[in-house]
Amino acid sequence: ITLSDNSQVRVDELQGDEELLVWNLETGAFDSAPIMFIDSDAEAWYNVIKLTFEDNTEVKVIYEHGFWDYDLNKYVYILEHNAYDFIGHTFAKQNGDVLEKVKLVDVEIEQVFTSAWSPITAEHLCYFVNGMLSMPGGTNSFVNMFDFDSETMTYDVEAMERDIEKYGLYTYEELNAICPLPEELFYGAKAHYLKVSIAKGLMTLDELIYKINRFRDYV
Repeated sequence: ITLSDNSQVRVDELQGDEELLVWNLETGAFDSAPIMFIDSDAEAWYNVIKLTFEDNTEVKVIYEHGFWDYDLNKYVYILEHNAYDFIGHTFAKQNGDVLEKVKLVDVEIEQVFTSAWSPITAEHLCYFVNGMLSMPGGTNSFVNMFDFDSETMTYDVEAMERDIEKYGLYTYEELNAICPLPEELFYGAKAHYLKVSIAKGLMTLDELIYKINRFRDYV
């Protein structure tokens, strides 16, 4: 995982008080963000998806993780059943102070006895793993609710404003009345946008309540 000073540490060695390097979808630039919490999976047998990119970068994930796909101009969530479909697509990787495009060239899935960690960064959710811009699993509805400007790799401001005008935004008080949650989680996950996600069918209210109940004790 890349820290804000561009040094890297093993994900299992994160203490939780670090600032991580992130990509800001509102400014179209690198940024830094604190860790809200670190999700984890205990040691067990998992089907591990190994992604290999054209520059020999490898990333191993379980379940799903999001990666910025230049071909589709959004984060895509790679799972066992769809991983091979993304071979040949180009993905975002940090190279110094720029993002470069690297092609996914191989996928292998094997059963491994292991454990896994997934940091969640405040306001941005993303981080860089082995240099690849990545999102933790289960966050599609938190970032892909708006269209993106492919030139700047930011939210399309005009489309975003139209969606917000049409569907509205949650206030903290409104969402807290539906399912109590800490303010830190509401603002850190930019949960006000999730009214748009629900309206567009990216998630259901029940799914949102499930996520709140799962993660509120972490923060």
